[in-house]
Amino acid sequence: MAVVLVVLAAGGFAFLPSTANHFGYALPGADGLPYRIHHAGRDYHSSATCAGAGWCATDQPPCVPPARFGGDETSLTQVDEVSTLFGAPHAVFVTRPLPAETPLTVLVRAGPGCFVGYALMGGP
Repeated sequence: MAVVLVVLAAGGFAFLPSTANHFGYALPGADGLPYRIHHAGRDYHSSATCAGAGWCATDQPPCVPPARFGGDETSLTQVDEVSTLFGAPHAVFVTRPLPAETPLTVLVRAGPGCFVGYALMGGP
């Protein structure tokens, strides 16, 4: 009985926005992308999304077209994925061909023609 309760509690915590933001995975749904993601050994953040937590609400929509980052969707290079709890992963892109150095920004596809920009956290 105790094991079942522990498993149910852990499953419930997995769906909390704070847990998704901390561990960098997306929750199911339209606003499920986390505040922080991990790519190539570094952390990236976005102030436009926070896995539905509500504290990141801004006046501007989180979705931006790839043209805002200097190209169209065909000019982006997929480099990673953000896993989604019980859903399809979200692709992570850079705006130029695979850079030798750590990219300062990455884009995560939130939907068709909709990308969320994430900036590198910390120093070099």
